[in-house]
Amino acid sequence: MRVVNLGTVSVPRSLAVFHAVAQEAAPSDEMTLVFARPAEAFVSVGYHQLASRELNVPYCRSHNIPIARRLVGGGAVLLDHNQVFWHLIMPGAHASVKDLYQALLPAPVAAYQRMGINAAIRPLNDIVVGSRKIGGTGAATIAHSLIFVGSLMYDFDRELMAHVLNVPSEKFRDKTVQAMRDYMTTMTEQLPQGVPSAEEAIDILSQEFANMLDTPAHYEDLRENEEEAAKQFAVQLFDPDFVFQNEGWTVPGTKITGDVYLYEGLYKAPTGLVRAIWREREGLIESAWLGGDFLIEPAQALQALQDAINQASLSVQDLPDFVERLFREGKVKGIAADDIVQAFLHRANLEEAAMAEGGTQRGA
Repeated sequence: MRVVNLGTVSVPRSLAVFHAVAQEAAPSDEMTLVFARPAEAFVSVGYHQLASRELNVPYCRSHNIPIARRLVGGGAVLLDHNQVFWHLIMPGAHASVKDLYQALLPAPVAAYQRMGINAAIRPLNDIVVGSRKIGGTGAATIAHSLIFVGSLMYDFDRELMAHVLNVPSEKFRDKTVQAMRDYMTTMTEQLPQGVPSAEEAIDILSQEFANMLDTPAHYEDLRENEEEAAKQFAVQLFDPDFVFQNEGWTVPGTKITGDVYLYEGLYKAPTGLVRAIWREREGLIESAWLGGDFLIEPAQALQALQDAINQASLSVQDLPDFVERLFREGKVKGIAADDIVQAFLHRANLEEAAMAEGGTQRGA
């Protein structure tokens, strides 16, 4: 297993490199474990999320906090110098996300335990100390590579996280900070006598992955083709056109004609939140967007489902059988067909929702 320790790097490079390594890897290449620590704070939304729904964009812009969209699912996250991010790239590997977590989560848990932290696994993909989360993980497929990602959380700025998130009010923001204090913890809080250096922690985690995967670890630099790909990803992942894709008509308050309605539905599935935004004309779905922070396999299944709904001229009542059939044909895993349908059934008129939110504070 090749280990690439980038150290402290620029914000774009901290996110771009693991994408580049995954894209450039041939199916027969050895595994690569990439470590990176961003020099400054930034936020990243999951691949299937709407940035404007998840983030307090005006706050991020006014405080010069970059916004990125990664090619890995999950929710919006705050990344900064207080965290060391790790990315295990496995070329040619094939596994369900559930099986991947079961097989690989013991490695970071064992690393935390070696540092003196009583970490454990909380299904599906969280690392916890007691009831408090010390790390989340994610997985995705990029090109020929299966990737498994996470972080070593030395510390966490809960107040900043509450400000970069899009919450309905300042009172709710205060509750969000308190909830993060109650249900999150860090290495610094767990090891008041002193934490290992980043280099020591990286060595420990590398050893645990090497032991679990039964392969020796050796340190290397990035290759020339990976460096070139990283430069491209550093631009793409932070490009506003990419970050804010699929926004347009999905913005609340958009003017709609008399026979056209714009709806949004939310449903909490076992693997994450499902969000559906769609436009209806005379009771039929004219255009729809699907997203959220849930797990879905294969990676392109959500886009395929969205395209099929947009082409079928269906009512919401037609969706259960239609979505179930597409799930069977596409062998979709990670989320149930009914979870998608429930998002459409739990709907609200977007224009009405926008009027209800008219008095909320979205800036600093």
